[in-house]
Amino acid sequence: MIADLEAAWRARRSIRAFRPDPVERTTITRMFAAAQAAPSWCNVQPWRATVTLPPATHRLAEALVAAARTGLPHAEIPFPLDYPPPYKEHRQACGVALYQAMGIGRDDKARRYDAWLRNYALFDAPHVAIVACDRRLGPYAYVDVGVWLGYVLTAAAALGLATCPMASVAAYPEPLRAHLPLADTDVVLFGLAFGYADDAAPANTCRTSRAPIEANVTFVEDLVDRRG
Repeated sequence: MIADLEAAWRARRSIRAFRPDPVERTTITRMFAAAQAAPSWCNVQPWRATVTLPPATHRLAEALVAAARTGLPHAEIPFPLDYPPPYKEHRQACGVALYQAMGIGRDDKARRYDAWLRNYALFDAPHVAIVACDRRLGPYAYVDVGVWLGYVLTAAAALGLATCPMASVAAYPEPLRAHLPLADTDVVLFGLAFGYADDAAPANTCRTSRAPIEANVTFVEDLVDRRG
């Protein structure tokens, strides 16, 4: 069982080019229904997902692209302004891998801008889930939403669906709130584009690395007094 899960997790990747084919409603429902099993603090289940179907997805993408072309990003939860080591290095390596896969040079500003705009075109995905959470619950509920997202991604992989979690769409909340039934008490966290991968797209050949377990996990056998 764990071997199957590990294989699915290692095979999963963020897809940045989708085929236009919509996913059957029953399959979408099955994916999100499976993720309802995710744990949360006191079982509050704080995740709220608004899922678009064609043609709504395309119209929302048009509104997002227009917002990105004309305004500065301003997410409801501010994005980090600085990434100290080692996070900066991980982020830079991710960008290098993606732009190399797409054949875009570091100094090719026009193509890099077009690639950035592709985020707001939702990579031509037939569906996007805009994920929000009641702001009154505070940041611990955001952790619960992150756990839920892991369940969604795993369920999607098991169903043969491609996904791309996207913080980028949260940078322009106005078109989301103008066109979707988002509660005033909710804060927009991220989007999740999903559908079927366009395997011929160069962006989808991108692979990112992962640090060894020692970079993230510390084992403690004996306690020490660190109070000075």
